[in-house]
Amino acid sequence: MNTVTSTLLTTTFSASLLLSLPTIALAIPQKWQLDVPKTNVDFEVAYFGSASVKGQFHDIDGAINYDVKYPARTSINFTVKSSSVDTGSKIRDSFLRRKELLNTAPYPAMTFASKKVTMITPKEANVTGDFTALGQTKPLTVRVTLSDAITDPSTKKSTLKFKATGLVDRYDYGVTAFSNMVGTKIPLIITGELVPAN
Repeated sequence: MNTVTSTLLTTTFSASLLLSLPTIALAIPQKWQLDVPKTNVDFEVAYFGSASVKGQFHDIDGAINYDVKYPARTSINFTVKSSSVDTGSKIRDSFLRRKELLNTAPYPAMTFASKKVTMITPKEANVTGDFTALGQTKPLTVRVTLSDAITDPSTKKSTLKFKATGLVDRYDYGVTAFSNMVGTKIPLIITGELVPAN
């Protein structure tokens, strides 16, 4: 292959690639929503000082509405049934459900409703909202990070993975018992997937 032919083929290929980029970009859905069954709410709390306990809540519901073109308009709403707490020990879970801690009988759910989204990068934002637990509502900010869009191998549909992290101080909600046993600041990690909105 001579130099002229090689240069012509390279130029043609490059032009074709550039022309295809807008088509690729348009293939990514604009609006996304939460895939609830693939959502996890995990936490880690100091236990007896030097130890820590990891756990999660199994009963979760919620909605995330995310628009690629208008990410600052994202809305997030979560409801977590506090009685679904699971640390891998039934005795410890019962202890956490008691009235001095999660107090699940009169307050069966914790909720988060977003109020403001502050973009940090196109894929990362601080989301501030109202977190309600044990009958009290306080502002809470979580850091949300999105992955690049991928194709789910099982469904063959586009998917965005997300991770939200926040820190809850239980003293803010009047939960001050057992300070020598259970940590006061509790990190929360919410992970899951967004799928194209219907």
